[in-house]
Amino acid sequence: MKKTIIKLFVCCLVFLLATFIVNQFMNRGHDNLTMEMAPASYPIVTMVMNGMECNELHGYGGAVDIAFQRDAVTVLGESRDTGFVVDTYGAEVSGISIQVRSSDGTRLIEDTEITDYFETEGRISGTIALKDLIERDTEYSLTILITLGGEKQISYYTKVVWSDSFHVEEKLDFCRDFHERLYDKEAARELTKYLESNARLEDNKSYHKVNIYSSFRQITWGDLGVVEIGEPVYRLTEIAEQTASVLTDYMVATSEEGESTYYRVREYFRLRYTADRIYLLTYERTMTQMPERKRLCVDGRIELGITDADVDMLESEDGNVVVFETAKQLYCYNITTNKLAAVFSFYDAENADARTMYDQHDIKILNVDEGGNVQFAVYGYMNRGRHEGEVGIQLYTYNSGQNTVEELLYIPYDRPYSVLAAQMEELLYLNREQKLYLVLDGEVYGIDLVQKTYSLLIETIHDEGLQVSENHKIIVWPSGEDIYHSDALNIQNLGSDTRKSITVPSGEVIRPLGFMDEDIIYGIAHAADVTEENSGRILFPMHTIRICNSDGELLKEYGQAGIYVTECTVEANQITLDRVRETEPGYYQEIEQDHVMNNMEEETGKNVVTVLETEKYKQYIAIQMRKTTEGKSAMILTPKEVMYEGGRRLSLPERKERERYYVYGAYGVCGIFYSPSRAVDLAYGASGMVMDEGGQLIWRRGNRAAKNQIMAIKEAEATPENGALTICLNTMLSYEGINKNTQYYLERGETILEILQESLSDTVILDLAGCGLDAVLYYVNQDIPVLALTENEGAVLLVGFNEIEVGIMNPSTGSIYTMKNSEAAEWFGKSGNQFITYLRK
Repeated sequence: MKKTIIKLFVCCLVFLLATFIVNQFMNRGHDNLTMEMAPASYPIVTMVMNGMECNELHGYGGAVDIAFQRDAVTVLGESRDTGFVVDTYGAEVSGISIQVRSSDGTRLIEDTEITDYFETEGRISGTIALKDLIERDTEYSLTILITLGGEKQISYYTKVVWSDSFHVEEKLDFCRDFHERLYDKEAARELTKYLESNARLEDNKSYHKVNIYSSFRQITWGDLGVVEIGEPVYRLTEIAEQTASVLTDYMVATSEEGESTYYRVREYFRLRYTADRIYLLTYERTMTQMPERKRLCVDGRIELGITDADVDMLESEDGNVVVFETAKQLYCYNITTNKLAAVFSFYDAENADARTMYDQHDIKILNVDEGGNVQFAVYGYMNRGRHEGEVGIQLYTYNSGQNTVEELLYIPYDRPYSVLAAQMEELLYLNREQKLYLVLDGEVYGIDLVQKTYSLLIETIHDEGLQVSENHKIIVWPSGEDIYHSDALNIQNLGSDTRKSITVPSGEVIRPLGFMDEDIIYGIAHAADVTEENSGRILFPMHTIRICNSDGELLKEYGQAGIYVTECTVEANQITLDRVRETEPGYYQEIEQDHVMNNMEEETGKNVVTVLETEKYKQYIAIQMRKTTEGKSAMILTPKEVMYEGGRRLSLPERKERERYYVYGAYGVCGIFYSPSRAVDLAYGASGMVMDEGGQLIWRRGNRAAKNQIMAIKEAEATPENGALTICLNTMLSYEGINKNTQYYLERGETILEILQESLSDTVILDLAGCGLDAVLYYVNQDIPVLALTENEGAVLLVGFNEIEVGIMNPSTGSIYTMKNSEAAEWFGKSGNQFITYLRK
């Protein structure tokens, strides 16, 4: 018996010893295969204007499209110079040079080595003075090239303009003074003249979003007792003689019971300068709480604090695993095991500086399973790691069992984050078969993550050429290139990778209108009713509106005799239909809108985002778990990154040449369109600007003179041989030095757009149908006439304006006269605001 006990003891001891050795060996091997993400290594360059540091520039290590590098504008001094500062963060800078190019980047103007600088305590300060090869009030692209250690060259980009009429010092001083006063309620009283406070607005319920309409108490931080951490960073994003747009980034902290909570804050100012004073046109402040990992999970709740209530969250099918993103950090919480994994972030306790905190990237959760394994994408500027200084799409997988993060694929992109983000928000979806779908430069790709191959699914050439459901799972597009004469719709369920189609009988045409959840909304019209007007605008009167599921099965139908739908918008659970009544064949009259409600109950998840109301912090965002857990004792996991050999880079084909228009708002690109009218309309509402594919400015809000008149355009009268439209077109062409009688081309069936495109070869022809009168006067301000089509096939030219009236050349009366702005807007509105103009290249 004694020998048996000894044998059992020895066996147990050997087993435990063997287990210990094997574990040690496996862990040692695992350590060799994983590593921490490489720290940031690039310096930061900051420009200096009028003694004030502004425009913090982050370095790029790869090829970029210079035309789209417009995150910052630097105004040069009288001697065509500007100061600069390089924060080296310990890197060895062995050389600095500059390149000056045309704004679109195609023409090199100057290539110069910079020697006028000195280094003190890790900061290099110097001056850049451009040669006399640039013109005043003209935008250029400046590239600052910094060589590290005699080998690697990093590029930094800013637009520059040499001008003494932009009042940049006064505008920046205004922003700085406004910002500083907000911490002192007494000093802030001076700011009330700039505010338009409305106590009834939703803006007073949360500190996450504050704007010019918020209450004085709200805008001065209430009872939060915030303390600013470090110095705010100012960035001049747009500048003109009168207007300017400025972004300010900084951090603040609050304290409660001896513990500090930190927040990232961004302010947006839009200003208008006059000789008498500066007007604050727009002010917005966004405050986002930085997560404290040890305090995230509290008694069955994930407390996110002051942040956006629209939390990017995905849960496993059983609801036991919740993945969420907050403040550019991705977390995975397993309710069953009570473990919280900090899956991804460029910044952490050991890597927290201006380089890792740079927020020009996004994280999108793609998949999560019951085991806590997560697939996600990081797209935009890469702050650190193996792709530091590049812009691209990085696909990752998080292995919960091994607590590792591994890159699956990397897709490089040569345009900045905001351009990429606008496209990823349109479509980025990964199905269970590891096929990724995304839209890039007007093309939809299917990418096999396993094989590292891609295929082209759709090529879009029109704004309505692709419709995507909100969850990105279902896409719809019309067959053929002419979306207004399509007899079928293609429906693809990206989740199941299956395709269906909806067809209509001969003589009918079909048009996709949008989605309500995953249900598809489309309209049907008689092919004979679809007409192209002289302006080139398409009239598509739909006699029937239908809603179907992703299998093409009909769920609901709408239609009324003699009534036609021209447009459709979807908001929440309501469809709004713009309608017309046919008064005689081919002629329609607008009638009141109609609405279609969705009575389907919204599906709720097992774990839900809740908004808590607190006296001090106001709206406080949390994720309520499906069951109570001991959150305070949650184990915090920090994954390591898996090392691998070889490349996982997949380059997609070079973009095809197609004209698209990019709308820049307060925080970068907020829309990309094929139609200039849609772009200008969005930019007008966003107080932004529109750029074309080549980087040319197409339209800008504000900075318009009080009055202007195109004096070279004289009165002209229509005749029986040459109608009002012909006279207007002839006058536009004559104004540009081209003599042509356009009546012949109109009789031949050519549209206005075709005639102008053939005649004005060195211009961009702009169909601005649907834009408001105030928006199109931008071109008259630049001495470019605007053609306006009126009722009963009439046509006039807009040739002048002042603060009250607009100048009109009307061939029907043979005169140039003025009309009050409100009356003119109403007149043109009755004809659908059909405006056409051009812009010289």
